[in-house]
Parts: sequence; C-alpha cells; structure tokens
Amino acid sequence: MRSTISRPRFFLTAVFAALFTLFIGTLGIAQIIPAHHGDGEFVNPYEQKGERRFVRALWSWLFSDEWQKYDPTRDHVPSTQPQPAGDVSDNATVTWIGHSTVLIQHQGINVLTDPMFSKRASPFSFVGPKRVTQAALALDDLPPIHAVVISHDHYDHLDTSSIRGLGNTPVYFVPLGLKAWFTKKGIAPSRVIEMDWWDEYVLEVGDKQLLITATPSQHFSGRGLTNRNKTLWAAWSIAWPDFRAWFAGDTGYNGVQFREIGERLGTIDLGIIPIGAYKPRDMMGPVHVNPAEALQIHRDVNATASMAIHWGTFVLSAEGVVTPVQELEKARAQANISEAEFSAFAIGETRHYEARAIDDR
Repeated sequence: MRSTISRPRFFLTAVFAALFTLFIGTLGIAQIIPAHHGDGEFVNPYEQKGERRFVRALWSWLFSDEWQKYDPTRDHVPSTQPQPAGDVSDNATVTWIGHSTVLIQHQGINVLTDPMFSKRASPFSFVGPKRVTQAALALDDLPPIHAVVISHDHYDHLDTSSIRGLGNTPVYFVPLGLKAWFTKKGIAPSRVIEMDWWDEYVLEVGDKQLLITATPSQHFSGRGLTNRNKTLWAAWSIAWPDFRAWFAGDTGYNGVQFREIGERLGTIDLGIIPIGAYKPRDMMGPVHVNPAEALQIHRDVNATASMAIHWGTFVLSAEGVVTPVQELEKARAQANISEAEFSAFAIGETRHYEARAIDDR
C-alpha cells in the first residue's frame, strides 16, 4: 500500500527541517569562532573588565607624586658591550638590545623581537617617551636578520623607522590585521606572514628550519584614537629542532593562557618575559605584569630559564626605570627562583644557552 503525506504536513516538515538545519549551523559557526575574536575587534577572553582607569592614571601622572621621574644619578641601568654570535653557533646566543628588542641566534638563523631603535616611542620625533638608555646595537651593526616577530602595534614595540631600516630582508611574523601596516611602509607582502593564535609557519633558511608559532597573550592594540583593538596581539614561540625561545611580548596575567602555552609547547628553553610598566595597577594590571606575575608566567609556561625585558629603556609608567629589576630580586627570593633561572640582563649583555639533544622535546 502506498503511503501519502498531505501537502500542509509536508510543508511544515520542510520548514521545520530548514529551521533546525539553520540552528545547528549557527551553533557550528559559534563553536569555530575563537573567543578572542570579538564583534569588530579583538578581545582578551580572561581579562577582568572595568579595571583600566585611564582618567585616574592621567590624574596621578599630572598632579601626584606617584610617578617617579627618571634621575640618571639614581636610576642606573647596567650596560655592556654586546657579543653577538658569528655565522653559525653550536649553542643559542641571546643578546638584549634594550626594551623588548632581543637578538636570538642559533644554527646560522638570526631572529629579532619587536625591533625598536628610535629615540622616541612616539608617532612624533619631538615629543613622546624618550629613551633613557641607548640601544646596545645600531641597525647597521646587526647581523643579517632572517626573521622578525612583532607582538603588537604600540609605538614602543612597532617602530616605523626600525622596520624601514630592516627593509625587505627579514620575514616579518605579525598578529592578525597588521600586514597592511607593513605593506604601507614599503615591505613586500610576500615578506609579511600574518598569524592568529596557534597558527604555525615553517621558515626555511638554507638547509635549516625554524618553526614559528603565534601564541596567546593578554594585551590590547591601537596606534591612534580610532583603531583600538582592531589588530591582534600575540606572544611567539621561536623553535629550532634543539632550542625553543618563547617571547611574551607585552602582556597582563591570567591563570589560563600561560598554562595552556606550557602544556601545548612542551620544552621552552628560554622565556623572554616583560617585568616593567606595571603601575598604577588599576590601569596597568590587566595588560602589564609585575615582576611577581612575570615569575608566575615563567612557571606556567614551564620555561627552563627566562630573561627579563621591557624595563630600563623608557619611562612608561609610575614605578620608575630600575624599580622593576629591584622588585624582581625580591620576588625571586619569595618564589625561591634563582637569578640563573630568571635573569635580568644588562643592556647589551649576551648569554649562551646550551642546545638540547634533538629527541629531547
């Protein structure tokens, strides 16, 4: 016997099926959109909202004695002559050029983090935060740079004249949304690799390979009043087969992302972690770690060793130029972490880190 379905019933069934399919599809789309991709801007999934009180911070800067002014007789930042590696190094060679700019050299591959060589961290040459210590190397003194990683677009991390000086020789690894900025500055599109968190890219330099991975961080972006959080921020894993550095860039702390990084990356031979620009805490806390939080990140990512950056170069916050390294020493004692495990370099200091056996990952 042949079954039949009435036309009204068939129509209602078809409509229900279409709506159900649309509903399931919507759920699927929601599941694949990363939590840090907001509505027209990027967001920090684990940041506590409502903590950044910019008016209060501006008031304290203008009218209180909370902000320490730089005193060259008091605020001495140690410096030394850099000793970068030659063409090939058996062990990784790491040089702190200043602020967040670090030269990492291994197996003939030279990597630069957040290159900043200008006198001011500003869109203007005559006003804005001015260096209180000079870069340990000039652009012309650098070895050939094969890769540059950029954490975000703030002026003390993404500097126009430094990028133009490096030109089209390196490959630039940048967070989402920043490629257009580079191409406008004359960098060839083929030399800029734009990446989201947990994207990977294998860079081949001769017969060597370097694995670059963008990882989460907690910060914000914007070079003006109208483009806040329109581009992403990121930390970076820079991995040779026998050595991995992890560059935190600029970040606040949360108890989720850095533990995830430690779990997913495995061995981190050297963490490069900021310790400065953390006061006043109600403004800076969500986006800049203090020394104690930097040590916690070091432990969360399971770094074998770490170095302190983002201090000693610019007056960007209330705590002063050398206070971060003084507070780091106290925090290390409280956390029972040695100077060898989490080090404060002198500007220009070069250290060597032993490479692992290749199967020890």
